[in-house]
Amino acid sequence: MGRVYTVFDKFSIICIFVGLALGLYLATHNSDSDLWMKAISFILAFSLVLTVAPAFSAILAAIRGDEKISIFEIVEAFLLNVAMTGVCTAFGLVFGSLIFGSIIPSNSVIFK
Repeated sequence: MGRVYTVFDKFSIICIFVGLALGLYLATHNSDSDLWMKAISFILAFSLVLTVAPAFSAILAAIRGDEKISIFEIVEAFLLNVAMTGVCTAFGLVFGSLIFGSIIPSNSVIFK
């Protein structure tokens, strides 16, 4: 297991909490028409920021001569950050919509 994955595992729980919080925010503030683009931009920017730490640790390990830099591992860490944050955002949106009652599918109540 490379240095990128070791550091990535420690930061992955942050993606889950931020994704759930973003989903709950989307469930309560869903009247903004530009909110989805802001959410996607936030997910991409947040994932990029969380990918910097594993990439930086891999670069430092390569400078010290411990291991080689793998661009594939860094890109994979970024995509996994995007996926974890996005999926948790979707779960937060669904559960928040059910809790707050902000989305009513097919013009009826979900549970009758």
